[in-house]
Amino acid sequence: MQPTSTPSAMRPRLDVERLELANGLVVLLSENHATPVVAIKAVVAAGSRYETDEQAGLASLVGEMIDEGTTTRSARQIAETIEAVGGKLGTYGDYQESGVVAMFLSQDIGLGLEITADLLMNATFPEDKVQQQRARRLAQLKSRLDVPRTLASDIFNDIVFSGTPQHRPAVGHEATVKNLTRDDMAAFYHRFYAPNHTLLAIVGDIDKAAVLARIEAAFGAWPASSALALPTVEKPVRQHQAIERFVTVPKEQVNIFIGHDGIERRNPDYYALLVLDTILGSSPGFTSRIPRILRDEMGLAYTTYSNITSSAGLDPGRFVAYIGTSPDNLQLALAGLRNEIERIVKEPVTSEEVELAADYLTGSFVFHFQKNLQIADFLADAETYGLGFDYLERYPQLIRAVTVEDVWRVARAYLDPEHLTTVVVGPLAGA
Repeated sequence: MQPTSTPSAMRPRLDVERLELANGLVVLLSENHATPVVAIKAVVAAGSRYETDEQAGLASLVGEMIDEGTTTRSARQIAETIEAVGGKLGTYGDYQESGVVAMFLSQDIGLGLEITADLLMNATFPEDKVQQQRARRLAQLKSRLDVPRTLASDIFNDIVFSGTPQHRPAVGHEATVKNLTRDDMAAFYHRFYAPNHTLLAIVGDIDKAAVLARIEAAFGAWPASSALALPTVEKPVRQHQAIERFVTVPKEQVNIFIGHDGIERRNPDYYALLVLDTILGSSPGFTSRIPRILRDEMGLAYTTYSNITSSAGLDPGRFVAYIGTSPDNLQLALAGLRNEIERIVKEPVTSEEVELAADYLTGSFVFHFQKNLQIADFLADAETYGLGFDYLERYPQLIRAVTVEDVWRVARAYLDPEHLTTVVVGPLAGA
């Protein structure tokens, strides 16, 4: 048990209990009796980072299909059972993880746990549902690439993350998805969906002792995998040259992505880089240079931002600066992004900027923990990245400890304005 509390009334007072079942399932429990509702988040540590290029999109499809039927319930029975008690349930498969997210009234927590366990243990991937979901995904992929911003992001990732699983979209490609079979999905599911590769976070109107008995009843018979062998995941290598890619599409706006590879979430400089992000381009107001200068002062865009921390995970994410602008402003926008990246590397930020960034980060922090599901998300992240369940208490101190010198040091260490990848997608002819 690891209880944690915070002294500030502005932050939730969490009392977290961590335990592990005999089969290896990690369970995180936190009581919140403000409303008679319980959030359930089950996270399987398997996503598209464990796919091959030839099976791109597999983990995503598996995650989306585990509620399409089990050995005991059809997809319709699952949906009707949940609707009958006013619950909500969704399943997913992303780059890093897959799983189940659910909300139930506290009186229905037993049912919620039973269904969650059923999906994780007994999904069957009916052939007719596989065909339907695959056809739906193929249609989504065709429309997805008709969005220039998405296309530009995909091209950027393909360059920056070359040789790693991150170079491809988690949803896959048309050429790979059309060849995925029910057997492929079942094989991925049975290989990676195991209790000793899963965590379960439950937050809300619960009694920990009582809910633990229900968890044992629902998940205790799930056999641990004794032969769980995880694939080696290649890490991105920082580029040593500037790379440019221009793609013409007949749209009204040009979409620009500039950057390179980023950091892992466990990087000890994460908090200094979070302050840097806020100063350079990730806060919504005048705190950030890129939105203030390029959007508000120069009028080049409705949307522009930059960050290096938001994509940090088990693998390094990306440092990216983005702007969408008119073709007439292409060169101004490119120069503006590059200038601000270079300036924050070559010149120290001001103490006022650091203070404003810290005020924004600590002041907005509370809004990430207002709902049970947000707290369940936090508990899963705390377990995954070793943050500690006292993180809510320590976070303001971590941010306030960042200095001007820290921000300049990490800017020089992690940003490389001389060797950026630049991707531009839009109506380029005559621009």
